[in-house]
This record gives sequence, C-alpha cells and structure tokens, in this order.
Amino acid sequence: MIKFIIRLFLFLILATATSANAQIKLPVAPNIQKAYLNGTRNQNGIPGEKYWQNQANYSIKVNFVPSTRMLTGTVRIEYINNSPDTLNRVLFKLYSNLYQKEAMRSVQIASADLNDGISIKSLKFNDQPVDSIKRLIRGTNMNVRGVQILPHSKTHFDIDYSYKLNAGSFMRTGKVDSGAYFIAYFFPRITVYDDIDGWNEYPYTGPYEFYNDYGHFKADITVPAGYMVWGTGDLKNTKEVYTSKYASLIQRSQQEDVITDIITEDDLKNGNITKGTSTNTWKFEADNVIDMAFGVSNHYVWKASSLVVDPVTSRRTRVDAVYNPAHRSYVPVIGYARKTTELFSYKLPGIPFPYPHITVFEGLDAMEYPMMVNNLPFEKQEDVIEFTAHEIFHSLFPFFVGTNETKYSFMDEGWATLAEFVLHPLIDPSTQVSNNTDEVNRSASSEQDAPIMTLTPQLLGAARYSNKDMKPALGYLYVKEMLGEKLFLKALNYYIAQWKGCHPTPYDFFNCINHGAGKNLNWFWYNWFFTKESPDLAIGTVSHQLQKYTVTINRIGKAIVPVHLNIIYKDGTRENVTRSIACWATGRKNIRINFVALKPVKQLVLGNDYDADQNKLNNVWNP
Repeated sequence: MIKFIIRLFLFLILATATSANAQIKLPVAPNIQKAYLNGTRNQNGIPGEKYWQNQANYSIKVNFVPSTRMLTGTVRIEYINNSPDTLNRVLFKLYSNLYQKEAMRSVQIASADLNDGISIKSLKFNDQPVDSIKRLIRGTNMNVRGVQILPHSKTHFDIDYSYKLNAGSFMRTGKVDSGAYFIAYFFPRITVYDDIDGWNEYPYTGPYEFYNDYGHFKADITVPAGYMVWGTGDLKNTKEVYTSKYASLIQRSQQEDVITDIITEDDLKNGNITKGTSTNTWKFEADNVIDMAFGVSNHYVWKASSLVVDPVTSRRTRVDAVYNPAHRSYVPVIGYARKTTELFSYKLPGIPFPYPHITVFEGLDAMEYPMMVNNLPFEKQEDVIEFTAHEIFHSLFPFFVGTNETKYSFMDEGWATLAEFVLHPLIDPSTQVSNNTDEVNRSASSEQDAPIMTLTPQLLGAARYSNKDMKPALGYLYVKEMLGEKLFLKALNYYIAQWKGCHPTPYDFFNCINHGAGKNLNWFWYNWFFTKESPDLAIGTVSHQLQKYTVTINRIGKAIVPVHLNIIYKDGTRENVTRSIACWATGRKNIRINFVALKPVKQLVLGNDYDADQNKLNNVWNP
C-alpha cells in the first residue's frame, strides 16, 4: 500500500509538471498580436481568413558593359495593393546603394568602390512624372511621396536608372575577375508592405539579408557578343543567343540524367558559342519568385545535368555548374549540386524541387538567389559539399516559403545549416562533416549572447553566427531526433504547405510544427529560442552491480539538449544510449539511465558532435 501511494504521488507530480509545461505560452509581441486580432494570421499557425500580401511584377531591361562596369536600365513595376490600407507613400529598396558614399554600412567598402549610388534619371507613377523633390533617398531606402494607392487596386511605376558595378569589395555582387561578373540587386524594387510591420523600413547595411514580395519577373539583359549570361528564370530565347550546337546541348541536358559538358575549355578557345557581332540580349522569365540575379562571363565552362524531381508528373530540374576551369575544386560541384537537388526532392524536405533549374555560378561569396547560387571555389572538399548543399537548400527558405531574412534569419539560415548536417553524409559519406558546436559553447550566456528570437539586425559579435545559423540548426535537429524522421517530415511539410508563396513569422512556424506533429512543443521553443541559457549536461553518480549500471545525468545549464551516453568497452567497441530532448520536458534537473553492460566498461562519455555543451570536462566517467 505504501509503495502504491508513493507511485501515485510521483505520478501526480509528473502529471502536474507535464501539464504545466504543456500550458507554456510563448511571449508574443504586440504587432503579432494585432495580426491575430485582425484575422490575418491564426494562432494555429496558418494564414488567417483575412491574410493578404502585396505583389510586385517586374519588367526589366538592362545593358551591362563589362569594360566600364556601367549598368543602365529601365524597370516597369506593376504593383498590386491587396492590403486594406490606402498607401500614401511607397518605399523602394536601392540595394546597390550599399556602395554609395554617404550610405550607412556595417561592412567595410574600399574607397575605390564608393560611388554616387544609383542615378534615378526618371520615375513615373501611372505614367505621370514624380518630381525629384518627392523622392527622398537615404542609403538603400527611397521614399516616394505624393502618390496614392487605394486598397485592392493595381498601379504601375516606370523608372530609368543607372549605376556602376563595384570592381572590388565583393558583397554578394560585383566583379569576379576581368571577364566574369555576378550581378544582384541591380534594379529598384518596392519593398514589402505587410500585416506585421507595414513597410519594411530596415536599411540594407551589408551583413543581414533580404525581404521581398513575390511576383512575375521578366528581364532582358544586353551584354557584348562573346559573353554568356545565366540568370533566374527560364531563358526564353536560347536559339537567338546561342549557335545551334550549344542550343542543342542545353536542350539535351534538360532531358538527361548524365552530365553534359555544354561549354568546355576547347569551346572557349574556338569561339562561335554565341550569335551576334556586337551585342546579344538574353531574355529571362520567372513566375512567383521574390528576386532575380544573373552571372556574366566570357571564359567560364558549363556543366549541366537534370533529374526527375517530381515522380508524379515526371517534371525535371536542370542543375548547372558554371565556373573558371582554372579552379579544379569546382569540377565535382555539378555532382554535389545534382545530389543535393535529388535529396531535397526525396529526403529533406521530401518535396519536388520547386524550380526549373538551379545554377551554381563561381563568384567571390557564398550566397543564394532564386534558381542561382554564387559560390567561391573552396579549397577543402568538405566546404565545397556543404556550401553547395547549404546554398541550394535556401531554395526552400526563403524562396519557396518567403521568410523574412532581414528580421528572422534563423528561419532560413538555421534550416540551410541543418541541411549541411543531414545531407553531407548522403552526398559523400567518405568526407568529414565539419560541424562544430564550439561557437555555441563559447557564446552561450555571454554578454554578447541573445535569444535566437532576437531580431537579426540586433545580433552582434560572437553570438551572431551562433544565433542565426548554428543554434537554430541544432534546435531543428533535436526536434527531428525527438519526433522521429516520419513525424518530423510530416510536421515540416505541413508548415511548408501552409506558407509556400507567403510570409510566415516565427510564431507561424512554431504553431505549424506543433499542429503538424500533433504535439505542443512550446516547452522546447521557449527554452531554446526565447532564452539565452547555457547548455551543460554532466555525468553525475555512476553505480553498478556486476553488469547492471545506473548513471545519473545532471542538467547543470538550463538550456535543453538531448542525452547521448557513449559506453566505451575495454575491447574498443562502443554502444550508445539516447534520450531525446523530451526527457527534460517536465523541467527535471536530472535523469537516470539504466543499462546492462555487454562487456567490461572502460569509460563513459557524454555527448556527440551535435550536442552543445559548455563544459565537457564533466562529461567523462572512468571506473
């Protein structure tokens, strides 16, 4: 009877603790609460009945002269105001003004690359000129006043502009070498006006990234003959810019699994790749994307392949590697890119790759764009694999699902970093995954540390990388381990299905995963994303009688991490005992692990390569 009462008492304590943790409510800022009240978002994580987002469609014509690096262009923007608000001003982003002399920046730009910024030669609203006095340019933001856009109406802007591309200080865009250029953020665009913040007022200062509306993009890009162009979207005039041999090879690569050498070093020597005697205009078109970028070169080789990404429709995606043939480390990129696209479609997240092509173009950065990747020629094979996988995985977040990189970079960078963990061993199991939790261990709970939920522009110093890349990736990994592969993918795909082509907040993500998994995980979201607690597990007491061991694992730090206890036998073999993060769901400070040793035990070691832990000295037990 006494044993029964003790068991009942312990059960009631556990049930009370579990219930208390299940009732944890995540702190929600007033602007998010307002969206719930307005019905634009639902507390279950799905778009509300009154959800809206605006749309901007771009028709761009640019002329780029490599010898002078001058880019001149026109852009016609069809803007659709789906909001319930009358807009009496419009905020544009002039991202290339990062190189403007007077612009506010958080990165170092060489004096030779500083310039006067974008020259707006003319701006019209519904075919009526907007006087320059009504255009206020401050760095990368341009406010246009004196306009009125009624709710649920369609308007258009026409802009003539020009600027000089940077030769150095490569920051996601610029000159790569004397015959290669990667050109991004090359046109004025209307920034996002949403139900959370209204206009996206954050200036682009260099370190953090972007937030753009979905739309239809058409771009006519004129370059000198002999230069080739690769860009976001479908090339609509292949036979007009390429001679027949290369047009045929491009067509073939889109239908075959094998790797096709479309442009080789010999082809570059022989010439006759492109048509035209003075210039060619390359016409690209893409629908329902948030940005457009392009690469230009007169001496890059091109390898391509394709694969079926949707077995239901047999739809294929073409994969490209475009690079300087002198950089041999780029040779395997086509294989890594193809495998990443395959794993994206069939493994993580396990949905058909959403775009007709993905092109990895050699540049001086590691950065993603819709259907385009700009990657350095990394020397280490592990870096080549992981950066290829990382940047291609961004096709999911923030492109297919339009997360706000400017405010919440962990919503895309964390997932792309998780892709490194999961996909690298499947792309090439013979190479070492370069995961290292030291960044998290060093910065956790430090003065510079901040919760993951801290807005990205507020992250500084040592904790920046931890909180936007590594720590969220670890959090997603811990949830994956806890839920199991099948349920994790079910929850993730539920989130993707709800928010594809839309703009979710972190709360939409948390609530979608809860709903998709059928579990309230707020206890973990709060602990890992809303606090700056330190991760620190320790081996406490160890007792054993013959082969029966009881090990106490103490949670010294308040951050929740899974338990991976490695049993190392004297003959060199190993065994692992695992407890997922769920073991801490009730707020416990320690747990007990019982196991039967198969052989004489040499040592117990706590943790694996993905377990954050500030003090690893207390992770080892020796008999």
